[in-house]
Amino acid sequence: MKLQAKFTNGTHYRRTSPRILMAGVLLWLAAPSYALEDQSYESLMKWIEDSRPGAETVMPGQHLTEKDRQSLLEPLIPHSAWKYYFFDGMEMEIAATGHYPAPDAWGENMASGYKLDEEGTLVGFTGGGFPFSEINSDDPNAAQKVLWNMLWRPGSNDYNMPMVTWLRSEDGSLDREMEYTSVNTTYARGDKSLVPGYEEVKSKKIMEFRSPRDMAGAKNMTIEYVDHYKEDSGWLYMPAQRKPRRTLASERTGEMMGMDMIREDLNGFGGKVYENNWAYLGKRKVLATVNVSDNPEIGGPSLWVPHKTRWEVRDTHVILIEPKAKDHPYSHRIVFIDAETYWTHWMFAFDKEDDQLLRMAQHFLKYSESYATEPATQSSYVKQDFSKNIGHKVFMHLGETDINAKKPHATITHCHVAKRDFTPARAKQFYSLRNMISGRR
Repeated sequence: MKLQAKFTNGTHYRRTSPRILMAGVLLWLAAPSYALEDQSYESLMKWIEDSRPGAETVMPGQHLTEKDRQSLLEPLIPHSAWKYYFFDGMEMEIAATGHYPAPDAWGENMASGYKLDEEGTLVGFTGGGFPFSEINSDDPNAAQKVLWNMLWRPGSNDYNMPMVTWLRSEDGSLDREMEYTSVNTTYARGDKSLVPGYEEVKSKKIMEFRSPRDMAGAKNMTIEYVDHYKEDSGWLYMPAQRKPRRTLASERTGEMMGMDMIREDLNGFGGKVYENNWAYLGKRKVLATVNVSDNPEIGGPSLWVPHKTRWEVRDTHVILIEPKAKDHPYSHRIVFIDAETYWTHWMFAFDKEDDQLLRMAQHFLKYSESYATEPATQSSYVKQDFSKNIGHKVFMHLGETDINAKKPHATITHCHVAKRDFTPARAKQFYSLRNMISGRR
């Protein structure tokens, strides 16, 4: 990996501010022990470049604690997360690194003729498999290809997902709790669409809130299109207003429903490829909650992070994203994406004002076949049939923690996911605007 790697448009990703550059030089000259409180972009870049051993010293069956931080955990937990993930009483259970096959027919029904255009945007792809079977580190479009595999990975949709979200302050106090359900369906399925005549649609999603009281009954429907240059269509329905209104899909940098994330943070990156510069930083092994047994216990001084749960050492592609817009809140975003499954494990976004950590996210996942021996906890307000997950060979999103380092504040979500299949007729009826308003399901 080269420190002077370039974005795909040819510009260097290293910043030019003399003051910050000098700070970076000092960091590189410093001793191997990092400062726990240092959450700068330069510090995370230094950690990524550092090739200290770590993965080979962590063994399945180990229960690691704060005393193992320097010798075992620092090489495997991204530096920007240390402030939150290392604390007195912490415990991590290490599992063997697993192999997680994709669905049996994955990649067999893909339409041909797709390509990346000059902006790095995937054109003509309609799903059914990973668009890029191999990632070559020397490829100038390696970062975009990793991202496209992430956006089209199996298991992203086709679920019924009740969720509970907690918004917590730095002292651990609960500021707000929300209950809501998301139902999402894939339309673009390779060489066919789920609903004939809707070939331009990638997926549809409806979210409905149950609590708190001021949000009960609110619904949000989103239509995502195959054409990446086309903005999503969205409608928000509030019972008090009695009619839906369109939402502005191009507004991707505002916080979502008061949570500690912006729309662009979804899945690590949910924005537009052509609005950013991209650089591939190579591979890095990290610890990830990739096949947890259940929704993890939340711990730490502020109750912000997973605790006493199962972690695996995973190979990840590390990509660097730099927004082109001058008014974007982020200077850089670094995302760690699993090299086998293309699920996001870690995301770090840095403030344009000072290149210090602004937001980070870490995800909790469970492989569908694990439900045969480890059924997950039911949500508090609806019962799911988790047996429907077995046989799909996909990962289920059991939640995430999203931290705003500048507030400071965090949003923690637990998801209770069951796969859901729609017939073409049922999908057409379920996602109609009329039925979203009337409540008929």
